[in-house]
Amino acid sequence: MRYLVRVEPSWEAANKLDSGPEGPGPLFGYIAQRFRPEAHYCETGKRAAWWVIDFASAEAVTEFTHLCVAKAGCQPELTAVMTGDEAARAIPAAMLAARRAP
Repeated sequence: MRYLVRVEPSWEAANKLDSGPEGPGPLFGYIAQRFRPEAHYCETGKRAAWWVIDFASAEAVTEFTHLCVAKAGCQPELTAVMTGDEAARAIPAAMLAARRAP
């Protein structure tokens, strides 16, 4: 399932990440290699990052959550999303199924 993921580290964790020789770069690199995000953005007014990640399993979501808690001192915000093509298929099917409900 594809998620829009937002991570805003705690003040202490952000300071620790920023104080490393490459800042948060190594953690971002690990996330890129391990979870293969479709997109990655960093907020300009906060120390927060966004990814679009198509997680392979519930275990992968759980692993990402534990990574965020351990390295960023926070839980990620996960919002299930779909592409426009996926929505074009899913929404009509969902509407039909909803109409059939008692």
